[in-house]
Amino acid sequence: MDLQCYRSQDESTFNVGIWEGANPLTSSLSLLSMQLVFIIVLTQLLFYVLKPVKQPRVVSEILAGIILGPSFLGSNKTFKKIFYPTRGEQVLETLASFGVVFFVFLIGVKTDIRILFHAGKRAPILGMTGLIVALAIIMPSCLMNMMSLEPDILKVPMFMFSMSVSLSMNSFAVIVPILSDLNLLNSDLGRIALSGSVTNDFVGWTMLASIIISDASAVSAQTAIWAAFSIVALVLFIVLAVRPFALWVVEKTPQGKPIEEGYIFSFLLLILLVAFYTDIIGTNSMTGALVLGLVIPDGPPLGSALTEKIEIIMKGLIVPLYYTVAGSKINLWHLTFAKLPGIIFLGVLGKIAGTLLPSLYYKIPFLDALALSLFMTSKGIIEVMTYNFWMSNKLIEKNTYSILMLSVILVPAVCVPIASTLYDPARCYAVYKRRTIQHLKTEAELRILACVSDQSHVPGMLNLLEASYPTIQSPICVYLLQLVELVGRLVPVFIPHKIDRANMADGSTGFEADPIINAFLLHEQTNQGVLSVAPYTTISPYTSMHDEICRLAVDKRVSLILLHFHQRKDIAGHVRANTGLRNVNRKVISSAPCSVAVLIDRQATDTTTVTSEFMHQVVVLFFGGGDDREALAYGERMAKHPGINLTVIRFLPSRGIKDDQAERKLDNRILDDIKAIGLRTRKVKYREELVGDMENIVQVIRALDQESYDLVMVGMRHTWNAVMLADRLSDWSECPELGVVGDFLATAEFDSMFSILILKQQDQGGMLAVTAYNVPVNAEEPPTH
Repeated sequence: MDLQCYRSQDESTFNVGIWEGANPLTSSLSLLSMQLVFIIVLTQLLFYVLKPVKQPRVVSEILAGIILGPSFLGSNKTFKKIFYPTRGEQVLETLASFGVVFFVFLIGVKTDIRILFHAGKRAPILGMTGLIVALAIIMPSCLMNMMSLEPDILKVPMFMFSMSVSLSMNSFAVIVPILSDLNLLNSDLGRIALSGSVTNDFVGWTMLASIIISDASAVSAQTAIWAAFSIVALVLFIVLAVRPFALWVVEKTPQGKPIEEGYIFSFLLLILLVAFYTDIIGTNSMTGALVLGLVIPDGPPLGSALTEKIEIIMKGLIVPLYYTVAGSKINLWHLTFAKLPGIIFLGVLGKIAGTLLPSLYYKIPFLDALALSLFMTSKGIIEVMTYNFWMSNKLIEKNTYSILMLSVILVPAVCVPIASTLYDPARCYAVYKRRTIQHLKTEAELRILACVSDQSHVPGMLNLLEASYPTIQSPICVYLLQLVELVGRLVPVFIPHKIDRANMADGSTGFEADPIINAFLLHEQTNQGVLSVAPYTTISPYTSMHDEICRLAVDKRVSLILLHFHQRKDIAGHVRANTGLRNVNRKVISSAPCSVAVLIDRQATDTTTVTSEFMHQVVVLFFGGGDDREALAYGERMAKHPGINLTVIRFLPSRGIKDDQAERKLDNRILDDIKAIGLRTRKVKYREELVGDMENIVQVIRALDQESYDLVMVGMRHTWNAVMLADRLSDWSECPELGVVGDFLATAEFDSMFSILILKQQDQGGMLAVTAYNVPVNAEEPPTH
């Protein structure tokens, strides 16, 4: 047992200041503040150094502890006396342990346990087989004298079994932050990993709870009964008292209004009470906090409110502090190795094999299956809490603790970068056929995936759908996808909405509470028989929302993904930008399995309703290339609408440029069709503009404002891009993802009243397909249209 002594009179909460000759670090508050700053700066520095090699945060934060501990800086007596004296260690550890209770509660709040019941059969089986195979390898090793050479492990069968289960588990709370940092939460592999880890967690924690009761029975039967009763009493209190109270708070809070501060305070107080109770009955206080969090409804209003109050300081300060304090107990120079590292390694191999083989059985591609297996070996916050609990209760000593903690660093440090390199979610979005408007057969159904994140997006989208001219011969199927940012949850949610069309004859849609879906369904009723709507909602982080969009586009075989521009004007006329939505748009544009269009609705404001003017005058700016041909094909379809007039402006260079002869032939072919239509009807006009540089192009575009156009369509990329870039127009571009001309039209300086549609045709390189494996969604699919 380590004995540490210091003079309590040397310590005070505050000091009189350096101007009176006092040492500021004798003050507990000053010392703690300095230590926190030092820890946060070091962990952030290590994270950004290791980020290019895709190392998870847990690696950098525990490494910071090792650097500050006796292995490196802590071995210097001067450094330890000034920055980390003995009297400050207990304060740091207490603060870290206190804060991590709230963090674990937050994990529970953001966890949707319904994923266990909606994950299908495959993911739970993968989670269980990984646990069972690893346990089958580790448990005999722990129970059959292989631990006899480990001098500082309590040789008790129940603890050996508990240790075997802990080494075999992989926790949901560990998988989520790793996948989130890699932007894989919405990917097929991410969904399987999340569902499998929840099952793994559930089975593992059930085993550990039974071990606690069995361990108590070793003392006496009465002790076992009291241990079981105390656990059951806690669960009943949380389920029968706290859960109804949480639901009552949610029901009492008006829609769109925040939770009252008094209720927030009551839940924070409950965290402390439950943590105190679980510590008294001999279980980890974090376990009680986790169970309490699981019964709180995730998402708004309650789950998101608690997340908002707790998350920033927890993720930015407390968790790095906890990892660093845990890492500072490791002494690399006093380690002795026996059988434990080998057992840990065999357990990792067992997890990989137990996940890989069933994944291949379910026909998951080998590289994806291997990546999934590597992700499922990850270690993190749960393991660190468990190992600290063991050491604080004298179940293990420092040598074993150090080896276990090193495994928390080494396993994810090796497995996560390899897994992220092996898995490319974009492989699932490649398709065999051309999915464009240009290559769509004349009598075929046009399928459009319309992505809407705000009610102000609705009028422009509906106007564009009306201009697309659905007919009996060529109907339109709209897959409406509402984009909702994930707040107060860990797991993304995908909702296919069921529509009772049998009861829509009276003019009611059944979605009056959701104005976006209601507006689209009313539009369907207006165009009954020629236009159908299938609404969906995705609740996911902006960083991975594009995966959901691309997956739905592949599943529904759409020809066009319709996105809305990330900027709009507020009531005062100021431009507001949604940077998260812009990132979604950029990723969809770069990886879409079909054509993509970005709509800039100049009429969209915070107060827009579904009453904006229909688009009558449409103009297509044609420079050449696949994207411009896609825009022209869409314009040609619109020209069939009896209320729309189409103008095509072809820009021709006044000086010679090298271009692709094959591309020029394709351009001429579609333009000849437009010219032929123009000869038969006055609704289509064609003209050419001879321009020498970008300045001439800008002049022609600015003149469009005087011709009362409602919609301007243009491609993102052009055969003239080299000429445009040579004029250095791109040097001051605000949105380069829209292309040179698209960016100019979207800029705030080009203040025009007409709307703009910027299109990108499906990349032919994306046609080298890899068959995707299907992941069940958390609800029943509506009928396919």
